[in-house]
Amino acid sequence: MGGDDILFKKVSKYLLIGIITVFVLIWISSGFYTVKSGEEAVVLRFGKYSKSVSNAGLNWHIPAPIENAIKVNVLEIKRLEFGYKTGKEGAHREYSTYVDVPWSESLMLTGDENLVNVETAVQYKVKDVDDYLFNVKDQTGTLQIAGESAIRRVIANHVLDEVLTENKYEIQQEIKEDLQNICNDYNLGINIIAVQLQDVYPPDEVDAAFKDVANAREDRNSYINEAETYKNEVIPNARGNAAEKINEAMAYKEKRIAEAKGDVANFVQILEKYEQGKEVTRIRMYLETMEEVLPGIEKYIVGSDGNLIKFLPLEQNSILKNDANKGKEAGN
Repeated sequence: MGGDDILFKKVSKYLLIGIITVFVLIWISSGFYTVKSGEEAVVLRFGKYSKSVSNAGLNWHIPAPIENAIKVNVLEIKRLEFGYKTGKEGAHREYSTYVDVPWSESLMLTGDENLVNVETAVQYKVKDVDDYLFNVKDQTGTLQIAGESAIRRVIANHVLDEVLTENKYEIQQEIKEDLQNICNDYNLGINIIAVQLQDVYPPDEVDAAFKDVANAREDRNSYINEAETYKNEVIPNARGNAAEKINEAMAYKEKRIAEAKGDVANFVQILEKYEQGKEVTRIRMYLETMEEVLPGIEKYIVGSDGNLIKFLPLEQNSILKNDANKGKEAGN
């Protein structure tokens, strides 16, 4: 019996050692964890920050309850929705659908004291794991409150038309910058990627009036486009006509200048002849003028004393002049 007791004690001892060894191995193996690509891990020792691990692959920490590892995906783009919610429906929850939210969440006041429903989506990701995990207890809830505050503040700084149609991009940028500043002040460790105004629409009570305003705005734009089209047709025609008139005026100007220069040259020639024989030239010019003024009429030249001046008849003078001109042409 004594030998059996000793054997039993030895077997029990080795069995206990084996069980303890197995538990120790299991406990040690529970400290292994895998950091995937795009993830960062934070190791806590007795609930306090110990270190950060950003290298992807298999890692180990002292098993719980001494140390724990919290992994955060820093590449995942998360999404928050304001004024609406999307959920999943169906057996496999594959289809997104809108979920009703309280109307007060989307109803906002614009800068010109109009009410409007604003549905906004905010995309963000974690940029600093330590700040994200330890500076704020409820990261999503804090960001939700900060986002709604930023959206309402920016909407209140713009008039209704800017919110509905004209200035959406600038409003989105303002909300993004304002929300990012809040995240930085709170050290949330969050980077705001984008802010999108999903839908902006008036309350049901004034929807009909807003539609009338929208129709009037479309009519205004249509009239503006028609006026622009008419302007684009009329102005080129007017410019063409103006250019044509200018060209005609320039041609008339050149013509008149040429005629004036010809008249001046002719006058200079006559003046030179007149200087050579003033009396003869004066009489010749007088006779030529009378010939042109009184053609086909027998004419007599009377002196200042009332007596007829013996002179060749104008008709004969004209005939002689023509004969003389013909003789000159024949001689040439």
